[in-house]
Amino acid sequence: MDLLVLAKVLWRKLWILIAIPVIAAFAAYLFTLNMVDVYTSTAQISTGFTVNDQVQIFDEKFNPRDADVKFNNLLNSMNSGLTFNLTSYRLLLHDLDEKVVPFHRPDPKLFSSTQKEIALVKKLVQRKLDNQSPLATSDPEFHMIRKFLEAYRYGFNDLRESIYIERINNTDFIQVAVTSDKAALSAYAANAFVDEFLKFHQSTKTERTGESVEFLKQLADNKKAELDAKLENQRNFRATNHVYSEGESGMKIAQLTDLESQRDLSRRNIHRLELTMQRLRDDIKRIGAPVVTNNNQKILDLRNKINRMNERYITGGSTNQKLLDSLNILREELRIQNDYSSRQGASIPQGMTVADLQMRLKDAEIEYEVEKSNLSLIESKIGNLQYSFSGAASKEARLLALQKEVDIATQEYMATVEKYNLAKNKMMGSTPMRQVLVAVPPINPESSKRVIIIGLAGATSFFLCLFAIVGLELMDTSIRTPERFKRMVNLPLAGVLNQIDSRNFNIRTYFNQQNGNEETEMFKSLLRKLRHEVESLNSKVILFTSPKKRDGKTFVMFSLAYVLSLLDKRVLIIDTNFKNNSLSQLLGRNQGDLKVLDSKKNKLLVSAQQNGESAKTQESADFDHENSYDLINPTKYKNIYIVGNSGGGHESPAEILSGKDFANLIVTLSDSFDYVLLEGASLNEYSDTKELVRYCDKVMAVFSAKASISTLDKDSIHYFKSLGKKFGGSILNRVEPKDYKL
Repeated sequence: MDLLVLAKVLWRKLWILIAIPVIAAFAAYLFTLNMVDVYTSTAQISTGFTVNDQVQIFDEKFNPRDADVKFNNLLNSMNSGLTFNLTSYRLLLHDLDEKVVPFHRPDPKLFSSTQKEIALVKKLVQRKLDNQSPLATSDPEFHMIRKFLEAYRYGFNDLRESIYIERINNTDFIQVAVTSDKAALSAYAANAFVDEFLKFHQSTKTERTGESVEFLKQLADNKKAELDAKLENQRNFRATNHVYSEGESGMKIAQLTDLESQRDLSRRNIHRLELTMQRLRDDIKRIGAPVVTNNNQKILDLRNKINRMNERYITGGSTNQKLLDSLNILREELRIQNDYSSRQGASIPQGMTVADLQMRLKDAEIEYEVEKSNLSLIESKIGNLQYSFSGAASKEARLLALQKEVDIATQEYMATVEKYNLAKNKMMGSTPMRQVLVAVPPINPESSKRVIIIGLAGATSFFLCLFAIVGLELMDTSIRTPERFKRMVNLPLAGVLNQIDSRNFNIRTYFNQQNGNEETEMFKSLLRKLRHEVESLNSKVILFTSPKKRDGKTFVMFSLAYVLSLLDKRVLIIDTNFKNNSLSQLLGRNQGDLKVLDSKKNKLLVSAQQNGESAKTQESADFDHENSYDLINPTKYKNIYIVGNSGGGHESPAEILSGKDFANLIVTLSDSFDYVLLEGASLNEYSDTKELVRYCDKVMAVFSAKASISTLDKDSIHYFKSLGKKFGGSILNRVEPKDYKL
């Protein structure tokens, strides 16, 4: 929408933009007429969540997120119903006290009480205040206390609306603001609210923290007792089993390993001595009579034993030390037997006698006995050590288990003591909440919001009206004005006709009166402008049509015919709108036998050529000329004639006029009239206009200013543009006089 047009629309509706805000402001003035002055008093609480100036044992860092959570929890607690109940108890007790001036007095017409009831209520309320108990519906005294609270206007809803609690941004303080009709009441209520909340909060915190500290202290004592019991068990075990040093089993294992090595060496020496003694005996026997002994069978038996024992050792996982020692002894014996066999048959060393050999044999036997005694002593030590080792290992394992229990008990005890100390430090070192600003009665009442309310009512209604008008204008898609027609339709505009009341329309009266109203004078002026445009076309036969039905073709044609007749122009109207014969009904009214164009009785001029023969004679031409004029019906208006139709036809003009020389009729009639006006049916629904275009000189389209441009209208507009020079222009009908000036 053009801004200038929108500005003109707003200017035209300026009375709405002024009247409605004035009415709204006046209504707000009446509604706020009985407003009373109110007083606001504030008190502040220091929470200690962000600032702590007390000495602390543990270095506790400030956490903004934790502080926000604490503030939210505190605000929710302050907005709880219990705090408001406690405050209402204080206020009610104040007003029931005969020694002070009450803030509120109940209306005697609505509330009455006796001294006995007042004394009872004071007692009940004081008890609830001392016990910090809320007013519950299950209480037997609920209805009585509530009746007094409502009468003195100290009920929960009354206080909830007058008390506002908030955190002062970026500070450690909570502000409590109370608004009431009395300055002293606001201050007293604010201080009472803060006082009761601090009492309730401190008692709750002390109880909750004390329970936690006591629980942790008891838990620490239990852990200490468990630790002492574990230590006592460990001490008793050491004393009973004579275990004083750790690692004793490790030393015994080293001794056992050394003794087993000595035992293995002794066994090998004994076996070596046995073989040596056997060899010496054999040598002694061979000195007297050499004997060849076959030891192959013994060697074979040794090999079989070695193979079987080796297989057992491998199958057992190669971990049996005793089996490995026996296997080594057999292998040594096999080696000696092999050496002995290889030396059999060899000569005894020269110079060796039997006595020498026997001496060597005795030395070997003595060494053999000594080695056997040594082996027996080593095996005895190994047995004793193994026995003592099995007992020490079990004792040490038990001692390790006891030590582990002691370590676990010590850790649990230290952790519990740390939690206990932390909780105790928090209880002793936390900064208690306190009131840092005491509420005092304000000197002046709050600035009256009456002017603001009245101003907001007027401004709000003004902008609502403004938005409504602009919204309606933006949503209005109708053509409305000539400027919008040029922008939306983009067709030449031949003339504009304003909207008039057509219910009692009499065109003669319109043009005969000298000083009509503005609407009438505008209509006459615009109609004369249209007449001038039609005369400037220099065309006699003009077809009037429209995209939609009821756009006003009939009214435009009749009005144009009338203003042309005022110039002594002979005007013939041919009603070719066979779908709606409004012109025939309007101008042929009161005619008994209206001759119509589509009647079967009346015949139009027929082409002079029939059956291919030229039969045109002067007599037949004169006859046809006379028949043409038989279709013309005079009207009650001077110089205006009509050729009507019966209406309601379902056939198109091409079908109705088929076989009739309608073109020749138009030419004949145009010779006798200054203007021949034809009407075609709406172009969106019917093809009548397209079939009648070839009979006319110009085509003029009638548009209604109250209609919108649809898709079908765009197709019709495109057709009008395709007519080229044959299109005589558009006529915008039914324009509101106020819109014409936009």
